[in-house]
Amino acid sequence: MDRSRFVSGVALLLAVSLILTIQQPLNGQVSVSVQPETLAQAFVKAINDKSVDGRMKILHPKTVACVNSQTQPFFDWIFSRQFKYVIPASYKIKMQPSTGTAFSPAEVKFDFPVSPTHILQIDYSTRPFSSTTIVLSIVEEGGRWYEVLPCPQPEAVSMAKASEAKSKELEARTKRLAAELRDPLRAEIISLARDGHRIDAVKRYAAASGEDLVVADSVVDLLVPDK
Repeated sequence: MDRSRFVSGVALLLAVSLILTIQQPLNGQVSVSVQPETLAQAFVKAINDKSVDGRMKILHPKTVACVNSQTQPFFDWIFSRQFKYVIPASYKIKMQPSTGTAFSPAEVKFDFPVSPTHILQIDYSTRPFSSTTIVLSIVEEGGRWYEVLPCPQPEAVSMAKASEAKSKELEARTKRLAAELRDPLRAEIISLARDGHRIDAVKRYAAASGEDLVVADSVVDLLVPDK
C-alpha cells in the first residue's frame, strides 16, 4: 500500500485486528465448503451505514455476551474507527486459516470467548495509488460465520478510553488547522493529494506548518477526503 495512515492507538488496534500471530504466509484462498461472503456483505453494510446494531449482529454470541457497561467503551472505540471507512462495492475478500498463538502487547490483555479459526481480509481502494485492508477474526458455527472480538480486560478498556480522548483532541485541532490554512499552500496541498501524491501532500504540509505527521495526515484527510 502506497499510503500509510498515521493514527493514534495503532498498537491497540493492531492487537485487536491481528490478535493471532500468523505463522504461515497468507497466500491463496482457503478451500472450504462455505465462503463467508454473507459476513463480509453484512460488515460492509454496517460500516457504510454507520450502524452499531448492524455491527453487533455479525459478532459471535459469546462476544456479544462480553458487552456490558464496563466494556462498552472498548467496543465503541473499535466501531467508531471503523465507521470512518467508506467501503466501495468493488471490495475484494480473501479468507485464510489462522495458525498461531495469541498476541497482544504486554500491557494489553485480551481473552477470546471463542477461538477464531480463520482470518477474513477485506481489501479495497478509494482512489489511485491507495488501498485499505481490514482484517477480521472469524469462526463458523452452526452453518454461519461470525466475527470474534476479544473480551477486554480493564487495561484494554482504559487504553481504548485514552485513545478515544486523544482522537477527539486531534479531530478538534485538525479542524481548526484546516480552516486556518490559506492559499497558496492550501491549493498546493489539495493539488498534490488529488493527483495521487498524498504522502507528498502530508510531508509538504508538515514541513510548512511544523506539525507532526499525525496531524498533517489528518489535515490532508479533511482537505481531500475519501469519496
